[in-house]
Amino acid sequence: MKLSAVLVFSVVASQSLLLGQEKTWPKVDKFAKDITGVIWDLRGTNSLKHLRYDGESFHAVTPSGQSRSKYKEHAFVDAGVFQLVFGNDRAGWYFVSDDLRTVTPINVSGIVEFKAQAGTAIKPVTKFPEDIENVVWEGRNGQVQLKLRWNGSDLEVGAKAEAWHLERASAVVANRRVFEIGGEGGGIVWVAFSEDGSEAWWLTVNDVFGGHARAAPAPAGMTIEATGLGPQQNDLANHTGELVSSGDLMRAATLVRELNRKNAANKDALNRLETRFKVLKP
Repeated sequence: MKLSAVLVFSVVASQSLLLGQEKTWPKVDKFAKDITGVIWDLRGTNSLKHLRYDGESFHAVTPSGQSRSKYKEHAFVDAGVFQLVFGNDRAGWYFVSDDLRTVTPINVSGIVEFKAQAGTAIKPVTKFPEDIENVVWEGRNGQVQLKLRWNGSDLEVGAKAEAWHLERASAVVANRRVFEIGGEGGGIVWVAFSEDGSEAWWLTVNDVFGGHARAAPAPAGMTIEATGLGPQQNDLANHTGELVSSGDLMRAATLVRELNRKNAANKDALNRLETRFKVLKP
């Protein structure tokens, strides 16, 4: 089931955008070093098409790699995850694959941070979601107390203002250490978990994109006429096809869900997407 409007509101109400806390763990430091100098070609995005980290700052770059602008605020929030702040109520989170070949950017309009409940046994998350089963995560949004728990089949989400309100939501694995759940009205939430098992982030997601390292492109294009999609969505669909060809079906399925959401009123395009990506159907 999807989360009800009551519970979603409890989690995101009065939630201003937070800059994720910068971590200095060895694995995070190594990740930052490993992506230094890498040009990321982003797919399906509105304006930011190419991105590079120079060891100190992230830069929007031209197709040839020349710096076009520098982002003032960023954070390495976890191993394989970094954040750029675009404004007071909008940020981008970037989830990089273990092999550093693929990136999944999302536009985020709200963040709630959670910590593993004191006394809860935690461990590094190497098998997801098995390694987080029955861990209780606690957070707060203003006066509202929040809890999360993966019970092995559903994500339990609780909110307490005067009394606890608990719901169970179906969740799908959308990325490494990431659940995706739906809310009423077609919105989605990503719940991401830290590599060491101590933290989680509730992310209100507006858009999901794709991308790859410049050194590892795999062109596989269909034209706008063939797909019935607009230019940005067609670019994202072509990237999805590249993921399918490389065997990365998890990330491909995540992008197909995004394509379906963004083209819900375009029945012809939906039919073509279903035919093209039928291998991803359960």
